[in-house]
Amino acid sequence: MKYFKHYETIDGVARVKYYQPEDTNMSIPEAPDNSDYARMMEAVEAGEAEIVEVDDTPVPTWQDNRIAAYGSWGEQLDMMYHGTWQDHVASVKAANPKE
Repeated sequence: MKYFKHYETIDGVARVKYYQPEDTNMSIPEAPDNSDYARMMEAVEAGEAEIVEVDDTPVPTWQDNRIAAYGSWGEQLDMMYHGTWQDHVASVKAANPKE
């Protein structure tokens, strides 16, 4: 049997979210006092099961990158006042093209 180890990396730190047995919707938290977790680890140690890692780290889309690069409304209004907003928007769009 396979157990899928779901984890995500945030700020360079990997964190286990849960384990999921193959062909189920069940999730097993990483907790030694949990009987399901203990049985899973016993099966893995006995060679009856294996753990397969699944990286659930969110991958930013081009929209996410643009939103982050545009800056706050206040910053954009300030750029409009100083006449630099159109150049800023053009550079953000060039750096983060639509996929």
